[in-house]
Amino acid sequence: MRSRIFSSKYIRTISKGKAWIPAFLTLGFLLAFPVTGLVKLGSWQNMEYTVDQMGVLYNHLWKDGFVLAGMFVAAIAAFMNSVNGFIYLYSGKKTDFYHGLPLKRSEIFTEKTVTGLLYYLIPYVIMEFLAVCIGAARGFFSLNIAGMAVKMLLLHLLIYLVIYFSIVLIISVTGNMLMGILCLGGMYLYGIVLNLILVAYGQSFWRTFFSEYQYGGFNTLLHSASPGTLILDMVSAYAEGKAGKLVAAVIILGVVLGVLAWIAYKKRPSESAGKSMVYPWFSTVVRFMVVVPGGLAVGWIFYPLTTGKVRILWWIFGMILGTVVIHGLLETIYQMSFQGFFAKKVQLVIAGVFVAACALIYQKDLLHFESYIPKQEDIVSVNLNMMSFDQDYYENVQKTKDGAYEITAANNWAEPAMAFTGKNGIGDQTYKALQNIVADNPKSEAIDGDYTYYSSIKYTLKSGREIYRKYWIETENLSALVKGLYEEENLKEQKFGFLALEQKYLKNIVLNDASGNGYSIFQNDPDKIEQLLEAMKKDVDAATAEDFLQTPEIKIDFTYQLPGKQNVNNMMPGNTNADVQYAEWIVGIYPSFKNTLAILKETGYPLTVEDLDIEKIMLSYFNDENGQQEDVTYENPEEIKALKEALTVRYNGYVDKDFEIYQNIYVAVCTDKGEAVYTYGLKTEKLPDFVKEKITELGITQSSIQVEAPAINEETRYIDDDDENLVSQEIIGGADEPTSIYLESSSDSDSSETE
Repeated sequence: MRSRIFSSKYIRTISKGKAWIPAFLTLGFLLAFPVTGLVKLGSWQNMEYTVDQMGVLYNHLWKDGFVLAGMFVAAIAAFMNSVNGFIYLYSGKKTDFYHGLPLKRSEIFTEKTVTGLLYYLIPYVIMEFLAVCIGAARGFFSLNIAGMAVKMLLLHLLIYLVIYFSIVLIISVTGNMLMGILCLGGMYLYGIVLNLILVAYGQSFWRTFFSEYQYGGFNTLLHSASPGTLILDMVSAYAEGKAGKLVAAVIILGVVLGVLAWIAYKKRPSESAGKSMVYPWFSTVVRFMVVVPGGLAVGWIFYPLTTGKVRILWWIFGMILGTVVIHGLLETIYQMSFQGFFAKKVQLVIAGVFVAACALIYQKDLLHFESYIPKQEDIVSVNLNMMSFDQDYYENVQKTKDGAYEITAANNWAEPAMAFTGKNGIGDQTYKALQNIVADNPKSEAIDGDYTYYSSIKYTLKSGREIYRKYWIETENLSALVKGLYEEENLKEQKFGFLALEQKYLKNIVLNDASGNGYSIFQNDPDKIEQLLEAMKKDVDAATAEDFLQTPEIKIDFTYQLPGKQNVNNMMPGNTNADVQYAEWIVGIYPSFKNTLAILKETGYPLTVEDLDIEKIMLSYFNDENGQQEDVTYENPEEIKALKEALTVRYNGYVDKDFEIYQNIYVAVCTDKGEAVYTYGLKTEKLPDFVKEKITELGITQSSIQVEAPAINEETRYIDDDDENLVSQEIIGGADEPTSIYLESSSDSDSSETE
């Protein structure tokens, strides 16, 4: 009998009346492969892509476009075949009929699985072969294309089997359509929903919680706890050629789901049709999996609606309400009667205990999440988001085997390429600074200290595990951390990595002088550029960590044009030029960079405050308490001299105490050219007496400052601000070419953008 159920005659017999399934799938794969191929090839030709470009695009189509389109049709095929084959289990009469046949359960399971597989594979193979032929007719065929076609067939087959067996498993453990739909939705959405709940609690109760990047268990819930998300990640990685581990994980998942579906179907009692759940133990597991997160979720809804001590009471009320209601509704569905709402009281109490325990873990930080820091010997590297306190901008450039370059921007601070690491993990000074940051991180909303930055840190352990945290960092701890990164780790190499690139790739140098103006320099003098780069190499090699903690008064913007890989996302129709990509570094020139300053002196632009010919200085005194502001202009030479000694560039946030800026005074420096310069502040320790008297007169109290990491615009590499805070100036002078700059007038950070 076993051989007969797999014969072509038997399959044709049982397929009568079901021809619509392979016909529908044939139409789907026709649209997914041949039609998509024809449309793409035609559009590329009309857009006047070159033959080489079309070849690159066509190869990418087999790794991306065809894969996505085929995935959706494969998912539909899996759903149709699984439901068509096993939906009879929800009907008592049909179940009695099938189970009355002279066939074993395992034979029925295999027959339906194989038949569905044939419905799927036959139209798939035909349409994929037709797509290959269409490409070959246009001149795009190679063994590589044939190989990608085979790989795609296997990839889609794997996706089909995972979805197919997951649906069969759900049908086998549930007794009616409603419960089947709910459980299937839970299987594919549970990890995502649970992740959202845990992240919401982390953000509400843990000040160091980092939610911008999903990592660890949160990443597992979001990407691996559902067959759907795991498949999507695999397809995305396949397009990038990095799907090896994910393919293995999906294969294992498919085998596990197949075995479980087979066992659940084989052991399923025939009389279970119409019940909510076939296996009582499974209903208990589902109950706790739904009720506990549900109670936490409802409690969290009440939590942010109120403030103060009453917030905790409303939170507790919400958790109790959510636990009781969700437990009652689930039991009502199980028993198909509202009389079961308060049934299983013991399980309700146990679920409530679990909800309370989870809530206490967050509210009391029983896992010591806030104070956790990995052991020094376990840390292989540290990534630090420096955008909130360092006005330097730097990128990481790595040369690939094919001669192209891979660029990692500074705002992608968490990427492995931007990691700080020493010879053996991280050094003692760096680790001590991290310990102090963790220990001093405030436990409440009130922030103490003169100047505090909100920044993010990523620890990478030797085990491969990644841990993210956010901290409020005081200036003293920040200074110690940055000093350690310079002395013990590779911050110097990261920030000045452009000095290792070939000079031929350097396309533009812009000097931002002491007045805040930007000028292109040495554009037509390669010898002078070489001298400048060599001078910088000497200064950087000789510089100590203390040198980098000083406040530079000028910056240089280096722009490099590097060869890059041909990218289908940025491909220009008809472009035959080699693909290029741009990398940028904006670095401060420190007082110890004597060789570099000597070269820049030849430009004639002001390099220090002393070089500026200041006619007047306008100070805006701002009182935080009453919001009043008073503007005072100082034109007396003695006053200007005193103020000049106190002027410092608003630059790095890890400066020494002597260079801290008084935050309640905004400075505008007017030079002999009539320009208003907003890049300066006044050193707190060097305030002239007449400024102190004015502060006392106005009743100004220096407020503590909190600075969060700003949003970074990838195009400009500068802090985003409202347009009304920007002052545009056209610079006329000794630059090699006209430039325009934008000066920020905000209090937190002032920088210039040079075009």
